[in-house]
Amino acid sequence: PPPLPHIQLVAMAMAHRLLSAARVAPHFFAPRVQVPNLAASWQRWPAGLDRFLLPQCRHFAEPAPKLSKEAASALGSIKETMKTKKQAAQIQLSKAAKRNFPGNIRRYKLMGGREEFHNVDRNKHGRIFEPYHNFEIVVSSSKNNCWVTVKNKGWKGRTVIASHAGNVGYRAAAKKSESATYAIALNIGRKLKRLGVTCAEVTFRRIMKVETCLQAFQSVGLQVTRLTHQPRLPHGDPTKP
Repeated sequence: PPPLPHIQLVAMAMAHRLLSAARVAPHFFAPRVQVPNLAASWQRWPAGLDRFLLPQCRHFAEPAPKLSKEAASALGSIKETMKTKKQAAQIQLSKAAKRNFPGNIRRYKLMGGREEFHNVDRNKHGRIFEPYHNFEIVVSSSKNNCWVTVKNKGWKGRTVIASHAGNVGYRAAAKKSESATYAIALNIGRKLKRLGVTCAEVTFRRIMKVETCLQAFQSVGLQVTRLTHQPRLPHGDPTKP
């Protein structure tokens, strides 16, 4: 049987309800007000009746399940991203600032105050490169655009920085201009200097626009230790005339 204090509590609650009703309508309840002996007849008690007799009580909610480390970090990254987007929406630029902006405006807004090289791979020591690593600048040029990529030869040729005309604010037909090529190379040279790189090798396939890139590298003080021309090999059978 259930513990006696619980039965007594149910009996007291039932008697309180009946007596309260008897005060309201004494001619109906007065001759029949009796407190049942619940201790003797607990087995015949209807299931679920105690929730009507007992007064309503408030209970604390069950504690939320604890998140794992992975779930907590994912939730934190989501909150940080939403906070960054909110900060990016608050950045306001004038028309003159947008017209003279040297880079991608949307990317600048979405940076949200984070460090410049936050998305570059780091080694186990938390460094982007070691002092003995060599860097290679690959210039891929065409008549319509120019792509400049920086690779870390000391770390299996990982790409560190890449830039093109759209990355420095040039659109449509302005991508093929010489000023766009100079801005691309200038962007790469300045980033390498901020990263701590003072010298690098330059590799290119087409000669067009390479001289402009070298002038930009020289203007920021980036030394070129080797200049390599890697032309595309001809296709087909070399024995045929």
